[in-house]
Order: sequence, then structure tokens, then C-alpha cells
Amino acid sequence: MKIELISVIGLLLCLLIIGIEYILHFRLAELQDEHTARVENISQRLAVHVEGVLYAPTESSRSAEIEALADEINGDFEVYEMALTAIREHKGSAADTDPAVVEQLIERVNERVKPVEIYTAMLESGDIYHQGYACRRLAELEAFDHIDKIRELADDKHRDLAYNAAMALCHMGDTETVAKYLLEIQDDRLYSGRIINEFFSQFTGSRQQLAKLLFEKCNNYLRCTIIKTLANYKIDAFRPMYAEGAAGNDAQLKIACVKALSAFGYPEDEQLLQMAAADKDWVIRSSSIRGLSIINTPTALATVKHLLGDKEWWVRQTAAQAITKMDISSRDLEEILGGYDRFAADAMKNVLYKTVGTE
Repeated sequence: MKIELISVIGLLLCLLIIGIEYILHFRLAELQDEHTARVENISQRLAVHVEGVLYAPTESSRSAEIEALADEINGDFEVYEMALTAIREHKGSAADTDPAVVEQLIERVNERVKPVEIYTAMLESGDIYHQGYACRRLAELEAFDHIDKIRELADDKHRDLAYNAAMALCHMGDTETVAKYLLEIQDDRLYSGRIINEFFSQFTGSRQQLAKLLFEKCNNYLRCTIIKTLANYKIDAFRPMYAEGAAGNDAQLKIACVKALSAFGYPEDEQLLQMAAADKDWVIRSSSIRGLSIINTPTALATVKHLLGDKEWWVRQTAAQAITKMDISSRDLEEILGGYDRFAADAMKNVLYKTVGTE
């Protein structure tokens, strides 16, 4: 009897859970439908106002339409951003052929709507996700008056909020706070490597100064990551450091520095790159090829030709891709393709087939 009662209670509990799940799913669907209906309703109303702004025949009527659009927005950041999108994506007006016209209209809308005030309120009272978003938007709006608050949030315990605040400061060129943030996350290798690349690409201040601050305090992993990231920016001030690292014994630092020197492709670095091309580490050998191909001297060409027969596939492939951009004669090409070194021939054939296939 007791077992049957337990079974009945268990069954009732299961039915109760299923019922609750059904009610929750039903309510979520209702909320989604309500949201969709709201967005569609707003979009329709905005379309009318946007057309009024774009097609107004006189300045006074355009001012009236901008006023009406601002009233529709009413301090709601979602509606505001929907309005901006509608203005930028509208087809059929004079703005289609002159983007400057669009930006002028948006500037006039901003004068009335005051988006900085909208995002400032969100920065002060929103949840962490809205605060993070507000940081990014204020940076885009160049609201430097609020940089101190954004700096505070860059030190927040919530990773997403701190990241968005720090990214906003990247756009604002705040060297010291961005450096502080990157140093705080440097031990998280899975995270910091990606962030370094992203931050340096978005940074509006002096990349040299930012890197200099980081190099003073960062660990070896972050140093290598920064050097690899900076390679394509070709900052001459760091070349002595790259040369020292390329000649050193730290494998990871050596890889990073050889890549950085290769990006410059300066003739005075050929000796270091020739040494790297003979290194026991295939990554270092491969990293030297770009620089040698840019230097493009007879000795550099001879080394790249030699690397076509390297035991590592990636080195052979990199050499084959590079040598097609060097001053290679038809005789050299025939020698490679018809020579005894099948690795060199295969690498060249692979690159040549791909090149022909894409033309």
C-alpha cells in the first residue's frame, strides 16, 4: 500500500512539473509574440517619421519632423537605435548617394534626442549588460566627460562588464587604464591572447606607448603575444628588442621576434633571418620566410629555395607561397619542378595549381 502511494505521489509530481514547464513555455511564447508585435508597431511608426525627416520639403518642416521623431524615441535607447538604422538603411532618398547627408541628419536628430544622456542613465542604473553596452556607445559618441565612470567599470568583478568598459576605453585612447586591464588578465592565457589582438586593433591612442607600458610589467607569455600582434604595425622603436629576442634562447620569444622582424623585411635584418631559417624549430624556420621574401636578395632567394625541401610540410608550403612573389627566373622554376627534390617540386606544384585555379 505504501509503495502504491509513493508511486501515485511521484506520478502527480511529474505531472505537476510537466504542467509548470508547459505554462512557462506558453508564457515565454506570449512574451516573444508581444515583443515582436511591439517592435513591428514601433518600426511602422518610425518609418513614417523617418520618411518625414528624409523627404521634408523645407527646413522648418524637417525640424518639425525631427521633433516628432524625437518624441517617438522618448529616451528609449532601443527605439533610438532602430531610428538610426532606419535612416541609414532607407532607400529612395537623396541620402542614398551621399552618406554625408545621412550623418548630418543623424547629427540633427542627436541634438534633439541627446543620446549621451540616454546612455549615461543606462550607465548609472542599468544591469551589467546594459552598463557594458552603454560604455561602448558612449565611447562611440566620444563622451569623454564620462570617462571616469567607465574607468571604474573596467575594474568591475564581472568579466563581461569589465571587458566592455575596457574596450570602450580603447576607442577613447586611454592608454594607462587599458594597460592596467590587460595586465590584470595576463595570466588567463585562453582569454588574454584574443583580447590583446582585439584591443590593439581597436586602440585609438599610441600603440607604441600602450605596448611600452605593457612591456614594463607583463609576463613572458603576454610579451610574446604583444610582439606577434604588433608585427604588422611595424613600430621601429621596438626593432632592437626584436633583434635581441630573435638571437636569444627563449623559444617562444624567438618565434615572436622573428615574425616581427619578418614583417619589416629590412635588408639589415637578413643575417638574423638567415640564422632563423636554419633553426631547429620549424615554426621559427617558417617565420623567417616572409622577411626573406621581402628582402628578396640572391642569398635570401637561395635560402627560400632551400626551404622548399624542408622536412616540415608547413615550411615547404610557406616557402612555395613566398617564392612566387620573389625574383625567381623561369630557369629556377624549371629546376625546382623538374629537380630531384620531390618535396620542393610538390610544394611548388601545389601553390601553382591553387594560383591558376583562383585566376
